[in-house]
Amino acid sequence: MLYWAIPKVARKYFLLIAGICFYAYFSLALTVHFLVVISINYLFYRKIKVTPTKFWIGLTVILNLINLGFFKYIYFFSKVLADLTNYPFFKQVPDLIHIALPLAISFYTFQVIAAAVDTYRDSTKPIIKVEDYFLFVAFFPVLIAGPIMRMSDFFPNLDKLTPNKEKMYRASYLLMSGLVKKVLVADPMSLTISPVFGSPAEYDSFSLFIAGVCYAIQVYSDFSGLTDMARSIALFLGFETPENFKAPFFSTSGRELWKRWHITLSFWLRDYIYFPLGGSRKGELRTYLNLIIIMTLGGFWHGADYTFICWGFYWGVILAGERYFEDNLGWKLTPEKNKFLIVLKALIVFVLFSISGLMFRSNNATNMLDHFHGIFTHFSNSLEAMFIGDKNEWLVSATSLLGNGSSFRFQHIENLERIFYTSVALLFFHHIQYVPEYWQRVRKHDIWLVPALGIVTIFLLATLSQDGGEFIYYKF
Repeated sequence: MLYWAIPKVARKYFLLIAGICFYAYFSLALTVHFLVVISINYLFYRKIKVTPTKFWIGLTVILNLINLGFFKYIYFFSKVLADLTNYPFFKQVPDLIHIALPLAISFYTFQVIAAAVDTYRDSTKPIIKVEDYFLFVAFFPVLIAGPIMRMSDFFPNLDKLTPNKEKMYRASYLLMSGLVKKVLVADPMSLTISPVFGSPAEYDSFSLFIAGVCYAIQVYSDFSGLTDMARSIALFLGFETPENFKAPFFSTSGRELWKRWHITLSFWLRDYIYFPLGGSRKGELRTYLNLIIIMTLGGFWHGADYTFICWGFYWGVILAGERYFEDNLGWKLTPEKNKFLIVLKALIVFVLFSISGLMFRSNNATNMLDHFHGIFTHFSNSLEAMFIGDKNEWLVSATSLLGNGSSFRFQHIENLERIFYTSVALLFFHHIQYVPEYWQRVRKHDIWLVPALGIVTIFLLATLSQDGGEFIYYKF
Protein backbone atom coordinates (compact mmCIF):
# COMPACT_ATOMS: atom_id res chain seq x y z
CA MET A 1 0.00 0.00 0.00
CA LEU A 2 2.89 2.33 0.76
CA TYR A 3 4.49 1.39 -2.56
CA TRP A 4 1.42 2.32 -4.59
CA ALA A 5 0.81 5.47 -2.50
CA ILE A 6 4.17 7.08 -3.30
CA PRO A 7 4.74 8.95 -6.60
CA LYS A 8 5.40 6.76 -9.63
CA VAL A 9 8.90 8.17 -10.19
CA ALA A 10 9.93 7.09 -6.68
CA ARG A 11 8.65 3.50 -6.82
CA LYS A 12 11.72 1.87 -8.31
CA TYR A 13 13.93 3.63 -5.72
CA PHE A 14 11.62 2.36 -3.00
CA LEU A 15 12.04 -1.18 -4.39
CA LEU A 16 15.81 -0.81 -4.56
CA ILE A 17 15.99 0.24 -0.90
CA ALA A 18 13.58 -2.61 -0.02
CA GLY A 19 15.79 -5.12 -1.84
CA ILE A 20 18.92 -3.98 -0.01
CA CYS A 21 17.13 -4.04 3.36
CA PHE A 22 15.78 -7.48 2.52
CA TYR A 23 19.33 -8.75 1.90
CA ALA A 24 20.68 -6.94 4.98
CA TYR A 25 18.13 -8.79 7.12
CA PHE A 26 20.01 -11.97 6.19
CA SER A 27 23.50 -10.54 6.81
CA LEU A 28 24.76 -6.97 6.99
CA ALA A 29 28.36 -7.97 6.19
CA LEU A 30 27.36 -10.04 3.17
CA THR A 31 25.18 -7.15 1.97
CA VAL A 32 28.39 -5.17 1.47
CA HIS A 33 29.76 -8.06 -0.60
CA PHE A 34 26.48 -8.18 -2.55
CA LEU A 35 26.61 -4.46 -3.41
CA VAL A 36 30.29 -4.69 -4.38
CA VAL A 37 29.51 -7.59 -6.74
CA ILE A 38 26.67 -5.61 -8.37
CA SER A 39 28.91 -2.52 -8.70
CA ILE A 40 31.70 -4.47 -10.36
CA ASN A 41 29.26 -6.14 -12.73
CA TYR A 42 27.75 -2.80 -13.67
CA LEU A 43 31.21 -1.44 -14.51
CA PHE A 44 31.84 -4.51 -16.67
CA TYR A 45 28.42 -4.06 -18.27
CA ARG A 46 29.34 -0.48 -19.23
CA LYS A 47 32.71 -1.64 -20.58
CA ILE A 48 31.12 -4.41 -22.65
CA LYS A 49 28.57 -1.89 -23.93
CA VAL A 50 31.34 0.36 -25.22
CA THR A 51 33.86 -2.35 -26.16
CA PRO A 52 32.06 -5.67 -26.82
CA THR A 53 35.13 -7.91 -27.04
CA LYS A 54 35.68 -11.51 -25.99
CA PHE A 55 38.26 -10.35 -23.45
CA TRP A 56 35.80 -8.27 -21.43
CA ILE A 57 32.97 -10.77 -21.57
CA GLY A 58 35.38 -13.58 -20.68
CA LEU A 59 36.77 -11.61 -17.73
CA THR A 60 33.25 -10.85 -16.48
CA VAL A 61 32.20 -14.50 -16.61
CA ILE A 62 35.42 -15.75 -15.01
CA LEU A 63 35.29 -13.31 -12.08
CA ASN A 64 31.66 -14.15 -11.36
CA LEU A 65 32.41 -17.87 -11.46
CA ILE A 66 35.39 -17.35 -9.12
CA ASN A 67 33.11 -15.49 -6.71
CA LEU A 68 30.55 -18.31 -6.86
CA GLY A 69 33.19 -21.04 -6.66
CA PHE A 70 34.96 -19.58 -3.64
CA PHE A 71 31.85 -19.24 -1.48
CA LYS A 72 29.95 -22.30 -2.63
CA TYR A 73 32.52 -24.90 -3.68
CA ILE A 74 35.73 -24.42 -1.69
CA TYR A 75 34.70 -27.07 0.86
CA PHE A 76 33.71 -29.45 -1.92
CA PHE A 77 37.00 -29.09 -3.77
CA SER A 78 38.93 -29.59 -0.53
CA LYS A 79 36.87 -32.73 0.07
CA VAL A 80 37.67 -34.03 -3.42
CA LEU A 81 41.38 -33.35 -2.89
CA ALA A 82 41.21 -35.07 0.51
CA ASP A 83 39.56 -38.12 -1.08
CA LEU A 84 42.14 -38.24 -3.88
CA THR A 85 45.31 -37.54 -1.88
CA ASN A 86 44.31 -38.43 1.71
CA TYR A 87 46.40 -35.40 2.71
CA PRO A 88 45.45 -34.20 6.24
CA PHE A 89 45.48 -30.49 5.33
CA PHE A 90 42.59 -30.82 2.87
CA LYS A 91 40.54 -32.67 5.49
CA GLN A 92 41.06 -29.79 7.92
CA VAL A 93 39.99 -27.00 5.54
CA PRO A 94 36.42 -26.78 6.94
CA ASP A 95 37.90 -26.30 10.43
CA LEU A 96 40.50 -23.77 9.30
CA ILE A 97 38.32 -21.61 7.04
CA HIS A 98 34.78 -20.60 7.96
CA ILE A 99 32.87 -19.27 4.95
CA ALA A 100 29.22 -18.22 5.00
CA LEU A 101 27.27 -18.81 1.82
CA PRO A 102 25.88 -15.47 0.58
CA LEU A 103 22.14 -15.37 0.09
CA ALA A 104 21.02 -16.20 -3.47
CA ILE A 105 24.57 -16.27 -4.85
CA SER A 106 23.75 -19.05 -7.32
CA PHE A 107 20.78 -17.16 -8.75
CA TYR A 108 22.21 -13.66 -8.98
CA THR A 109 25.46 -14.99 -10.46
CA PHE A 110 23.59 -16.56 -13.35
CA GLN A 111 21.53 -13.39 -13.70
CA VAL A 112 24.49 -11.01 -14.04
CA ILE A 113 26.31 -13.43 -16.37
CA ALA A 114 23.23 -13.55 -18.61
CA ALA A 115 23.06 -9.73 -18.58
CA ALA A 116 26.72 -9.46 -19.62
CA VAL A 117 26.45 -12.07 -22.39
CA ASP A 118 23.22 -10.57 -23.76
CA THR A 119 24.89 -7.15 -23.85
CA TYR A 120 27.88 -8.63 -25.68
CA ARG A 121 25.61 -10.30 -28.23
CA ASP A 122 23.56 -7.14 -28.79
CA SER A 123 25.20 -3.90 -27.65
CA THR A 124 22.84 -1.65 -29.63
CA LYS A 125 20.18 -1.33 -26.94
CA PRO A 126 20.07 1.84 -24.78
CA ILE A 127 22.39 1.85 -21.80
CA ILE A 128 20.85 0.93 -18.46
CA LYS A 129 21.00 3.43 -15.61
CA VAL A 130 23.01 2.38 -12.59
CA GLU A 131 20.00 2.42 -10.24
CA ASP A 132 17.99 0.30 -12.70
CA TYR A 133 20.81 -2.27 -12.92
CA PHE A 134 21.05 -2.47 -9.12
CA LEU A 135 17.29 -2.99 -8.90
CA PHE A 136 17.50 -5.67 -11.60
CA VAL A 137 19.85 -7.75 -9.43
CA ALA A 138 18.42 -6.84 -6.00
CA PHE A 139 14.72 -7.20 -6.88
CA PHE A 140 13.70 -9.00 -3.70
CA PRO A 141 10.63 -11.08 -4.78
CA VAL A 142 12.71 -13.30 -7.07
CA LEU A 143 16.12 -12.79 -5.45
CA ILE A 144 16.24 -15.88 -3.25
CA ALA A 145 15.28 -18.65 -5.68
CA GLY A 146 14.26 -17.20 -9.01
CA PRO A 147 12.80 -17.28 -11.54
CA ILE A 148 16.18 -16.32 -13.04
CA MET A 149 15.40 -12.98 -14.67
CA ARG A 150 16.96 -11.67 -17.84
CA MET A 151 17.11 -8.02 -18.83
CA SER A 152 14.38 -8.55 -21.43
CA ASP A 153 12.13 -9.99 -18.68
CA PHE A 154 12.73 -7.20 -16.19
CA PHE A 155 13.28 -3.76 -17.68
CA PRO A 156 10.05 -3.46 -19.70
CA ASN A 157 8.22 -3.56 -16.35
CA LEU A 158 9.75 -0.26 -15.21
CA ASP A 159 7.56 1.64 -17.67
CA LYS A 160 4.38 -0.01 -16.39
CA LEU A 161 4.49 0.60 -12.65
CA THR A 162 0.83 1.54 -12.28
CA PRO A 163 -1.92 -0.29 -10.34
CA ASN A 164 -3.63 -2.98 -12.37
CA LYS A 165 -6.70 -4.83 -11.10
CA GLU A 166 -6.11 -7.93 -13.27
CA LYS A 167 -2.56 -8.27 -11.90
CA MET A 168 -3.87 -7.99 -8.33
CA TYR A 169 -6.35 -10.81 -8.90
CA ARG A 170 -3.74 -12.99 -10.59
CA ALA A 171 -1.28 -12.26 -7.78
CA SER A 172 -3.88 -13.35 -5.22
CA TYR A 173 -4.44 -16.68 -6.98
CA LEU A 174 -0.68 -17.29 -7.16
CA LEU A 175 -0.18 -16.46 -3.49
CA MET A 176 -2.95 -18.84 -2.43
CA SER A 177 -1.66 -21.67 -4.65
CA GLY A 178 1.90 -21.15 -3.42
CA LEU A 179 0.88 -21.32 0.23
CA VAL A 180 -1.24 -24.43 -0.29
CA LYS A 181 1.54 -26.18 -2.23
CA LYS A 182 4.14 -25.43 0.41
CA VAL A 183 2.22 -25.74 3.68
CA LEU A 184 -0.39 -28.40 2.87
CA VAL A 185 1.50 -30.59 0.37
CA ALA A 186 5.28 -30.17 0.59
CA ASP A 187 5.68 -29.88 4.37
CA PRO A 188 3.58 -32.97 5.27
CA MET A 189 5.43 -34.98 2.62
CA SER A 190 8.73 -33.80 4.07
CA LEU A 191 7.76 -35.18 7.48
CA THR A 192 6.93 -38.53 5.85
CA ILE A 193 10.20 -39.05 3.97
CA SER A 194 12.80 -37.37 6.20
CA PRO A 195 13.28 -40.47 8.42
CA VAL A 196 13.80 -42.65 5.32
CA PHE A 197 16.49 -40.42 3.83
CA GLY A 198 18.05 -39.96 7.23
CA SER A 199 18.58 -43.72 7.77
CA PRO A 200 18.08 -45.61 4.48
CA ALA A 201 19.81 -48.70 5.87
CA GLU A 202 16.86 -49.24 8.25
CA TYR A 203 14.01 -49.25 5.69
CA ASP A 204 12.61 -51.89 3.35
CA SER A 205 12.81 -51.83 -0.45
CA PHE A 206 9.30 -50.50 -0.98
CA SER A 207 9.85 -47.61 1.45
CA LEU A 208 13.14 -46.69 -0.17
CA PHE A 209 11.59 -46.59 -3.64
CA ILE A 210 8.37 -44.84 -2.65
CA ALA A 211 10.46 -42.18 -0.88
CA GLY A 212 11.63 -41.09 -4.33
CA VAL A 213 8.03 -40.74 -5.51
CA CYS A 214 7.17 -38.78 -2.38
CA TYR A 215 10.18 -36.54 -2.84
CA ALA A 216 9.15 -35.80 -6.43
CA ILE A 217 5.80 -34.59 -5.09
CA GLN A 218 7.50 -32.62 -2.31
CA VAL A 219 10.14 -30.87 -4.43
CA TYR A 220 7.59 -29.86 -7.06
CA SER A 221 5.15 -28.51 -4.48
CA ASP A 222 7.92 -26.79 -2.51
CA PHE A 223 9.75 -25.14 -5.40
CA SER A 224 6.69 -24.45 -7.52
CA GLY A 225 4.98 -23.03 -4.44
CA LEU A 226 7.94 -20.76 -3.76
CA THR A 227 7.91 -19.61 -7.39
CA ASP A 228 4.17 -18.91 -7.22
CA MET A 229 4.68 -16.76 -4.13
CA ALA A 230 7.63 -14.91 -5.65
CA ARG A 231 5.71 -14.21 -8.86
CA SER A 232 2.72 -13.17 -6.76
CA ILE A 233 4.66 -10.56 -4.80
CA ALA A 234 6.20 -9.28 -8.04
CA LEU A 235 2.72 -8.96 -9.57
CA PHE A 236 1.44 -7.09 -6.52
CA LEU A 237 4.28 -4.64 -7.24
CA GLY A 238 3.36 -4.45 -10.93
CA PHE A 239 6.09 -6.74 -12.32
CA GLU A 240 5.48 -9.60 -14.74
CA THR A 241 7.99 -12.41 -14.18
CA PRO A 242 8.52 -15.56 -16.26
CA GLU A 243 6.77 -18.82 -15.41
CA ASN A 244 9.12 -21.44 -13.99
CA PHE A 245 6.87 -24.54 -14.10
CA LYS A 246 4.36 -25.77 -16.68
CA ALA A 247 3.00 -29.13 -15.51
CA PRO A 248 6.37 -30.94 -15.69
CA PHE A 249 5.03 -34.35 -14.62
CA PHE A 250 2.71 -34.45 -17.63
CA SER A 251 5.82 -34.64 -19.84
CA THR A 252 6.25 -37.66 -22.10
CA SER A 253 10.03 -37.31 -22.53
CA GLY A 254 13.02 -36.06 -20.60
CA ARG A 255 13.49 -33.31 -23.17
CA GLU A 256 9.95 -32.07 -22.58
CA LEU A 257 10.35 -32.37 -18.81
CA TRP A 258 13.25 -29.91 -18.78
CA LYS A 259 11.27 -27.48 -20.88
CA ARG A 260 8.61 -27.53 -18.16
CA TRP A 261 10.68 -27.82 -14.94
CA HIS A 262 12.73 -24.90 -13.58
CA ILE A 263 12.27 -23.37 -17.01
CA THR A 264 14.44 -20.30 -16.47
CA LEU A 265 17.42 -22.46 -15.41
CA SER A 266 16.93 -24.97 -18.25
CA PHE A 267 16.87 -22.22 -20.87
CA TRP A 268 19.80 -20.46 -19.19
CA LEU A 269 21.89 -23.63 -19.48
CA ARG A 270 20.79 -24.00 -23.09
CA ASP A 271 21.51 -20.42 -24.15
CA TYR A 272 24.74 -19.78 -22.23
CA ILE A 273 26.44 -23.20 -22.10
CA TYR A 274 24.87 -25.67 -24.56
CA PHE A 275 24.83 -23.33 -27.57
CA PRO A 276 28.36 -21.93 -26.94
CA LEU A 277 29.63 -25.52 -26.69
CA GLY A 278 28.28 -26.10 -30.18
CA GLY A 279 24.83 -27.44 -29.35
CA SER A 280 23.91 -30.02 -31.97
CA ARG A 281 25.93 -28.39 -34.75
CA LYS A 282 29.22 -30.21 -34.23
CA GLY A 283 28.32 -33.81 -34.88
CA GLU A 284 26.47 -36.61 -33.21
CA LEU A 285 28.92 -37.56 -30.47
CA ARG A 286 29.58 -33.93 -29.59
CA THR A 287 25.83 -33.36 -29.20
CA TYR A 288 25.53 -36.24 -26.73
CA LEU A 289 28.59 -35.01 -24.84
CA ASN A 290 27.21 -31.45 -24.69
CA LEU A 291 23.93 -32.72 -23.22
CA ILE A 292 25.77 -34.67 -20.55
CA ILE A 293 28.03 -31.69 -19.77
CA ILE A 294 25.24 -29.13 -19.34
CA MET A 295 23.11 -31.42 -17.19
CA THR A 296 26.10 -32.39 -15.03
CA LEU A 297 26.96 -28.71 -14.60
CA GLY A 298 23.29 -28.06 -13.80
CA GLY A 299 23.52 -30.68 -11.07
CA PHE A 300 26.76 -29.18 -9.75
CA TRP A 301 25.13 -25.72 -9.70
CA HIS A 302 22.45 -27.09 -7.38
CA GLY A 303 24.90 -28.22 -4.74
CA ALA A 304 28.51 -28.97 -3.91
CA ASP A 305 28.26 -32.73 -3.43
CA TYR A 306 28.80 -35.93 -5.39
CA THR A 307 25.06 -36.59 -5.15
CA PHE A 308 24.19 -33.55 -7.29
CA ILE A 309 26.86 -34.43 -9.86
CA CYS A 310 25.40 -37.94 -10.12
CA TRP A 311 21.93 -36.45 -10.48
CA GLY A 312 23.00 -34.18 -13.34
CA PHE A 313 25.00 -36.90 -15.09
CA TYR A 314 22.02 -39.25 -14.80
CA TRP A 315 19.77 -36.78 -16.61
CA GLY A 316 22.45 -35.99 -19.18
CA VAL A 317 22.67 -39.68 -20.09
CA ILE A 318 18.88 -39.94 -20.33
CA LEU A 319 18.63 -36.90 -22.62
CA ALA A 320 21.53 -38.13 -24.77
CA GLY A 321 19.95 -41.61 -24.92
CA GLU A 322 16.59 -40.19 -26.01
CA ARG A 323 18.26 -38.20 -28.75
CA TYR A 324 20.21 -41.25 -29.93
CA PHE A 325 17.16 -43.51 -30.08
CA GLU A 326 14.98 -40.91 -31.81
CA ASP A 327 17.44 -39.27 -34.20
CA ASN A 328 19.88 -42.08 -34.88
CA LEU A 329 17.77 -45.23 -34.66
CA GLY A 330 14.49 -43.60 -35.66
CA TRP A 331 12.54 -44.90 -32.66
CA LYS A 332 9.43 -42.90 -31.82
CA LEU A 333 9.63 -42.55 -28.05
CA THR A 334 7.03 -39.81 -27.62
CA PRO A 335 3.41 -40.87 -28.32
CA GLU A 336 1.16 -38.14 -29.70
CA LYS A 337 -2.34 -39.61 -30.24
CA ASN A 338 -2.82 -42.77 -28.17
CA LYS A 339 -3.96 -41.47 -24.79
CA PHE A 340 -3.09 -44.70 -22.98
CA LEU A 341 0.48 -44.56 -24.29
CA ILE A 342 0.73 -40.86 -23.44
CA VAL A 343 -0.27 -41.53 -19.82
CA LEU A 344 2.03 -44.57 -19.66
CA LYS A 345 4.99 -42.60 -20.99
CA ALA A 346 4.28 -39.74 -18.58
CA LEU A 347 4.32 -42.28 -15.72
CA ILE A 348 7.67 -43.64 -16.95
CA VAL A 349 9.16 -40.13 -17.05
CA PHE A 350 7.78 -39.49 -13.56
CA VAL A 351 9.42 -42.69 -12.27
CA LEU A 352 12.71 -41.64 -13.86
CA PHE A 353 12.37 -38.29 -12.12
CA SER A 354 11.58 -40.02 -8.82
CA ILE A 355 14.70 -42.19 -9.15
CA SER A 356 16.78 -39.07 -9.73
CA GLY A 357 15.15 -37.59 -6.63
CA LEU A 358 16.82 -40.30 -4.54
CA MET A 359 20.18 -38.83 -5.60
CA PHE A 360 19.13 -35.21 -5.23
CA ARG A 361 17.65 -35.67 -1.75
CA SER A 362 20.29 -37.97 -0.25
CA ASN A 363 22.22 -36.35 2.58
CA ASN A 364 25.56 -37.55 1.24
CA ALA A 365 27.10 -40.02 -1.21
CA THR A 366 27.20 -42.82 1.38
CA ASN A 367 23.49 -42.49 2.10
CA MET A 368 22.77 -42.40 -1.63
CA LEU A 369 24.62 -45.69 -2.18
CA ASP A 370 22.90 -47.23 0.84
CA HIS A 371 19.56 -46.12 -0.54
CA PHE A 372 20.01 -47.68 -3.97
CA HIS A 373 21.58 -50.82 -2.51
CA GLY A 374 18.65 -51.18 -0.12
CA ILE A 375 16.06 -50.96 -2.92
CA PHE A 376 17.39 -54.23 -4.35
CA THR A 377 18.23 -56.02 -1.09
CA HIS A 378 15.99 -54.83 1.76
CA PHE A 379 13.05 -57.14 1.27
CA SER A 380 10.65 -57.29 4.20
CA ASN A 381 11.67 -60.76 5.36
CA SER A 382 15.33 -60.78 4.33
CA LEU A 383 16.67 -60.29 7.86
CA GLU A 384 14.41 -63.03 9.21
CA ALA A 385 15.49 -65.38 6.44
CA MET A 386 19.13 -64.79 7.33
CA PHE A 387 18.58 -65.65 10.99
CA ILE A 388 16.40 -68.67 10.24
CA GLY A 389 19.08 -69.94 7.92
CA ASP A 390 21.47 -69.84 10.85
CA LYS A 391 19.00 -71.87 12.97
CA ASN A 392 18.10 -68.94 15.18
CA GLU A 393 14.35 -69.21 14.76
CA TRP A 394 13.91 -68.99 18.52
CA LEU A 395 15.44 -65.47 18.52
CA VAL A 396 13.05 -64.28 15.83
CA SER A 397 10.08 -65.73 17.73
CA ALA A 398 11.25 -64.27 21.03
CA THR A 399 11.51 -60.72 19.71
CA SER A 400 7.94 -60.88 18.40
CA LEU A 401 6.80 -61.01 22.03
CA LEU A 402 8.12 -57.48 22.57
CA GLY A 403 5.66 -55.73 20.29
CA ASN A 404 4.45 -55.50 16.71
CA GLY A 405 5.86 -58.60 15.09
CA SER A 406 9.49 -59.58 14.71
CA SER A 407 12.22 -57.05 15.43
CA PHE A 408 14.22 -58.54 12.56
CA ARG A 409 12.37 -56.61 9.90
CA PHE A 410 13.19 -53.41 8.11
CA GLN A 411 11.12 -50.38 8.98
CA HIS A 412 8.24 -49.34 6.73
CA ILE A 413 7.48 -45.78 5.65
CA GLU A 414 4.62 -44.26 7.64
CA ASN A 415 1.61 -42.10 6.76
CA LEU A 416 1.28 -43.38 3.22
CA GLU A 417 -2.26 -41.99 3.08
CA ARG A 418 -0.59 -38.63 2.50
CA ILE A 419 0.50 -39.84 -0.93
CA PHE A 420 -3.12 -40.05 -2.04
CA TYR A 421 -4.25 -36.55 -1.16
CA THR A 422 -0.94 -34.95 -2.16
CA SER A 423 -1.16 -36.76 -5.52
CA VAL A 424 -4.66 -35.35 -6.03
CA ALA A 425 -3.33 -31.87 -5.25
CA LEU A 426 -0.40 -32.47 -7.63
CA LEU A 427 -2.76 -33.42 -10.49
CA PHE A 428 -4.97 -30.42 -9.77
CA PHE A 429 -2.13 -27.90 -9.90
CA HIS A 430 -0.67 -29.62 -12.97
CA HIS A 431 -4.00 -29.32 -14.74
CA ILE A 432 -4.06 -25.59 -14.01
CA GLN A 433 -0.59 -25.20 -15.52
CA TYR A 434 -1.20 -27.60 -18.42
CA VAL A 435 -4.47 -26.09 -19.68
CA PRO A 436 -4.63 -22.55 -18.24
CA GLU A 437 -7.27 -21.59 -20.81
CA TYR A 438 -9.65 -24.11 -19.20
CA TRP A 439 -9.47 -22.22 -15.89
CA GLN A 440 -9.59 -18.83 -17.55
CA ARG A 441 -13.36 -19.19 -17.77
CA VAL A 442 -13.77 -18.71 -14.00
CA ARG A 443 -11.84 -15.43 -14.05
CA LYS A 444 -15.04 -13.52 -14.78
CA HIS A 445 -16.00 -14.26 -11.16
CA ASP A 446 -12.77 -12.81 -9.68
CA ILE A 447 -14.57 -10.15 -7.67
CA TRP A 448 -16.12 -12.71 -5.31
CA LEU A 449 -14.00 -15.78 -6.04
CA VAL A 450 -10.72 -14.27 -4.78
CA PRO A 451 -12.01 -13.28 -1.31
CA ALA A 452 -13.95 -16.55 -0.98
CA LEU A 453 -10.92 -18.68 -1.86
CA GLY A 454 -8.81 -16.47 0.41
CA ILE A 455 -11.03 -17.31 3.38
CA VAL A 456 -10.92 -21.03 2.50
CA THR A 457 -7.12 -20.91 2.17
CA ILE A 458 -6.69 -19.22 5.55
CA PHE A 459 -9.01 -21.79 7.14
CA LEU A 460 -7.08 -24.71 5.61
CA LEU A 461 -3.72 -23.29 6.64
CA ALA A 462 -4.94 -22.67 10.18
CA THR A 463 -6.43 -26.13 10.66
CA LEU A 464 -4.22 -28.47 8.60
CA SER A 465 -0.72 -26.98 8.64
CA GLN A 466 2.04 -28.98 10.28
CA ASP A 467 5.58 -28.23 11.33
CA GLY A 468 7.62 -27.72 8.20
CA GLY A 469 11.08 -26.64 7.24
CA GLU A 470 12.50 -23.92 5.03
CA PHE A 471 12.14 -24.00 1.28
CA ILE A 472 14.33 -26.61 -0.41
CA TYR A 473 15.88 -24.11 -2.82
CA TYR A 474 16.89 -21.65 -0.10
CA LYS A 475 20.16 -23.54 0.34
CA PHE A 476 21.14 -23.14 -3.30
